[in-house]
Amino acid sequence: MLFPSLRLPDSMLMPNSYELRSAYSGIWVPMITPFKNGDIDYDAAGLFAHHLMDAGVHGLVVGGTTGEGPSLTSCEKARLAEAVAASVPDDIPVFMGLEGSNTQKVLTERVEIGDAPVRGYLVSAPSYVRPGQEGIYRHLMAISEAVKRPVILYDIPVRTGSTLHVDTILRLTTNGDFPAIKACGLTTERLKALLAIYGLKVMCGDDTWMFRAFEMGAHGAISASAQVAPRRFIEAYAMLEKYSADGAWKRFNILMPLIEHMFEEPNPAPAKAALALQNWCREELRLPMTPVSDTYREELKSVLGNMHALHHDDLICADKSSK
Repeated sequence: MLFPSLRLPDSMLMPNSYELRSAYSGIWVPMITPFKNGDIDYDAAGLFAHHLMDAGVHGLVVGGTTGEGPSLTSCEKARLAEAVAASVPDDIPVFMGLEGSNTQKVLTERVEIGDAPVRGYLVSAPSYVRPGQEGIYRHLMAISEAVKRPVILYDIPVRTGSTLHVDTILRLTTNGDFPAIKACGLTTERLKALLAIYGLKVMCGDDTWMFRAFEMGAHGAISASAQVAPRRFIEAYAMLEKYSADGAWKRFNILMPLIEHMFEEPNPAPAKAALALQNWCREELRLPMTPVSDTYREELKSVLGNMHALHHDDLICADKSSK
């Protein structure tokens, strides 16, 4: 089932000051990895990446948590990066997720992946083993020195069991190539502290926090939900960036039922279910991840249907009220 999308004129989606935007800003998508009978469907990945680029997304991440990175081999990650990079213009940054609790294994995986056509890497603290801040610092610095490309820090305490302290982030940005951070588990005070770090671009990793984070000064978002309705998210961001917080809030408010529903079952199953309904992929995952429940899938159909059934007049009214 393909849902129609409402769109603003391209002049509103891509303002004249586009060149001034930081590389680590705007709406980025951590892509799902499409499978077909157990194997990666590289053609589908390339088509989907092109669709996201055409919708206006500002950056992509492949092989991350949403892309079921832990279940992909090094060879698969390399081929996936090639398929995606070949499908988008050179000015669209493509990053790759790297994760692991054993620093040496992560470095070995990077060697096995080879010289993938990615701008850099998205890397979290080691999960489960919960090292101290010094161990986290050395782990991330070792990866930075090995990859010799920019590393976006990924702070997600709910998965890793540890939080990147501000002092640790300062050491990393001072001594390595860490231009940005994907920040999850946000609070107002935490976001303020991150935004105060000179030169660090802060990218919101909590989709429900996205609007508040942007209003407080966050530079971008890496949003799993955004791939389900990419143009809607781009329209909301463009409205906030160039026109009106009120108009942007109305657009984000339309998206909130979808955002909230995307995390009622473990990611990326909801995203894959939604994209399967739009014929972008099969609803196929690798263990230990499993498809959503039948009850959830029916609820998701309703959420998508309600969102896409909104009349264009609703958004026109939002525009007028924001002027």
